[in-house]
Amino acid sequence: MNKIKIALVSSITFITIIWFLTNTLLYIPFDSNLFAKSLDQYTGIIAFSAMTFSMILATRPIWIEKRLGGLDKSYRLHKWLGIIAFSFSIMHWLVSKLPEWWLYLDRLIILDGISGATVSLGEPSAFEVFLESIESLAKQVGEYAFYLTVLFIVMALIKKIPYRFFAKTHIAMAVIYLMLVFHSFALMYIDYWTEPIGIMMAIMMIIGTVSSFIVLLGQVGKKRKSEGYIQSINTYPDMKMFELIVKSDKWKGHHEGQFAFLKFEKKEPHHPFTISSAWDNKTKEIRFTIKALGDYTNNLANKLKIGDSIVLEGAYGNFTFNDKKESQIWIAGGVGITPFLARMERLAQLDNKQKIDFFYSAMKLDSNFKNKLLQLSSEANINLHLFETSKSAPVSGSYIRNSVSDWKSASVWFCGPPKMGKSIKKDFKQNGFNSKFHQELFEMR
Repeated sequence: MNKIKIALVSSITFITIIWFLTNTLLYIPFDSNLFAKSLDQYTGIIAFSAMTFSMILATRPIWIEKRLGGLDKSYRLHKWLGIIAFSFSIMHWLVSKLPEWWLYLDRLIILDGISGATVSLGEPSAFEVFLESIESLAKQVGEYAFYLTVLFIVMALIKKIPYRFFAKTHIAMAVIYLMLVFHSFALMYIDYWTEPIGIMMAIMMIIGTVSSFIVLLGQVGKKRKSEGYIQSINTYPDMKMFELIVKSDKWKGHHEGQFAFLKFEKKEPHHPFTISSAWDNKTKEIRFTIKALGDYTNNLANKLKIGDSIVLEGAYGNFTFNDKKESQIWIAGGVGITPFLARMERLAQLDNKQKIDFFYSAMKLDSNFKNKLLQLSSEANINLHLFETSKSAPVSGSYIRNSVSDWKSASVWFCGPPKMGKSIKKDFKQNGFNSKFHQELFEMR
């Protein structure tokens, strides 16, 4: 089980265990009224917890990125937490819409979490009176928040929606989260507040609220931002790619294989691009090799000009070729070549003793770009294998296995189309691969 699955399962399991220390769904004899109310509380708490964890990840905390193995992994976890929040929100909404006779439970009665017995509270406390006074409003706020959550999560999952709109959904979700804090605070059982689940909910509400304001005030990644300007632009028309060389005196440096968020226009959000150059503290230059893949990047090359200012945020990621293996296998497809360009540039400056076989597959190879690859790979002492898929078959797992004698023990570094990586990884696993397969999950949504 990878780190993403472990983090996902352990976080939800942890909250579930804490909830069961206070309440239960197993009523003997079965009581439909208590069961429905408990299920309503449980689904709401899990949905809120997943939303909180997702909101924390939206602030791009460095300590979580390091433990998960890169920001790409954090974003994948962020995505799945959103799906869990979405699923449990639907269940919570459905339970709340059950017939009134099945849901009704007097607010002046508390649950005994093990036996399901009820105990009269007597006179309500001032806190309970306050909660009852905002109960109706909290229900309305929660229902509107649910509808908006469904709308924006669906927008986030539909990849055809432009990235600039997708990015704005995160601002909206921060507002929705604050609505859900109010909803959860008002409608959670009052007796929970003195139990472990109530203490945990209070902690999550505080941390989640702070995270929401970090997002709303535009403070995400503030300490990692620096300004620069475009120093040169090179184009590779046959591959629909262009290269930006950005100068930034305030950039703190990066490792080969990392990426940064770039902001070219005030109205546009930051867009992620992998850095395709090794860092040189003397020149202060950062190169980005960008392929026209969508509405934004298709027009970007025509909009930009030398001297334009750029805001950079980073560097992020852990795809840094950092292992002690005697041999490595690099595999790239299309614009997935960017981290390998940076690494080859670095190795060209060193006396590389590591055995590296690099397999690069592209629909068409621009002659200038091809010459650049041949020169870099030669200087870095790398065995380069080129595949032009408009003329030949793409690289396959069987071809790599037949080309590299020690492929079973070599570490593999892959960056390219997910289907391509999945196919090669499956082929390797089926034929006895016993090393590490590193794959960049470069999907920000």
